[in-house]
Amino acid sequence: MIGAERPRVQVESVLRGEVFSVERLRFTDDAGREISRHIVRHPGAVVVVPVLDDGRLVMIRNHRVAVGAWLREFCAGKLEKGEPPAAAAGRELVEETGHDAAEIRELGSFYTSPGFADELMHAFEARALRTVPRRLEAGERIEVEIVAPEELEAMIRDGRVRDGKTIAAFALWRLSRP
Repeated sequence: MIGAERPRVQVESVLRGEVFSVERLRFTDDAGREISRHIVRHPGAVVVVPVLDDGRLVMIRNHRVAVGAWLREFCAGKLEKGEPPAAAAGRELVEETGHDAAEIRELGSFYTSPGFADELMHAFEARALRTVPRRLEAGERIEVEIVAPEELEAMIRDGRVRDGKTIAAFALWRLSRP
């Protein structure tokens, strides 16, 4: 029941990595059963919808080792300790696309996968873009591509775009427009 008293939870650290940690939570459910869940703890992240003056969108093709494939995405990245989400959005935009934005507007936020992770992703629109040198991190394999919003919509519909944060950010962007 929503609003009911929360069960007492026992927390055990399982893994501490550079980007995230994993905890094992143990608790008793309403039926008295002992439950164990592994939860990924994440510092949060940003995703950016960069809009050129002509209305086209700046996207990236990113080689994702976890899925062994090139994915079409909006630029994104994790929050550094104490970093405001808007600052992270500007930083990731420069690093991955080679664009700097004079205007960054928050679109909303969402949990990426709340069934096992607490990562909260903040979505932003970036406008008034100018070209600057990219600053890729070690190991990143990223290509920049420019697409019309209608083209991105078609790519989502036919499965060429399968990245969840990109689909969610695009939906928030579309919904935020007059």
